Amino acid sequence: MWEMILAGRYMMVPIGLASLVALTVLIERIFVLRRGRIVVPEIAGAVDTLSASVDLSVAYAICERRPGPFANVVKAGLDHADNDWVIIRDVLEEAGRQEATRLTRRLGVLETVAAVSPLLGLLGTVLGMIRVFATISTVGLSNPETLSSGISEAMVTTAAGLIVGIPALVAFNWLTGRADQIIFDLEYYSSKVLDTLRRRAVASQADGPVGEGAPSR
Repeated sequence: MWEMILAGRYMMVPIGLASLVALTVLIERIFVLRRGRIVVPEIAGAVDTLSASVDLSVAYAICERRPGPFANVVKAGLDHADNDWVIIRDVLEEAGRQEATRLTRRLGVLETVAAVSPLLGLLGTVLGMIRVFATISTVGLSNPETLSSGISEAMVTTAAGLIVGIPALVAFNWLTGRADQIIFDLEYYSSKVLDTLRRRAVASQADGPVGEGAPSR
């Protein structure tokens, strides 16, 4: 393996760096994009029972106790529970966009590595072939060792670029799918929070006139 790396010469350095960057991002995103860590069942249960609870502070306390993207979205809605439902909708949408951006952070790095690595390998191939033809023009075909060195550089860099690029592309698509699923879950529970708060606001407005007109005892 080490001989193959040496055969690739200088272009193996950026390809190797690209592989390290991709591996770092992959490990970090696997740790971050864990559905059970983000879509906390305790908060999901609080959202499901929100309509049956008179006091919203219980759900808010649960979100405070389990901080994260899910809690941030739910708290954004609860913070504006007394506002018009249109304002609550806009607040939830903005909070959702911010958390979605955080969830998809650094995935573009993987996509870049997947696109650039094969190109670096192709560049190494071109440089290797240039060395081969330069050798042929200088000494002819009498030095097969030099010719094989240039051809090895060309082939090794191509293989290395593909070895790095293909897994990076697979990892990008896989992690993007995980992020999209989590974002879908956040949108689902955001809509439930919005619907619950809207219903509470409508019920409160309906009870207001009755309470004001009721005789005092």
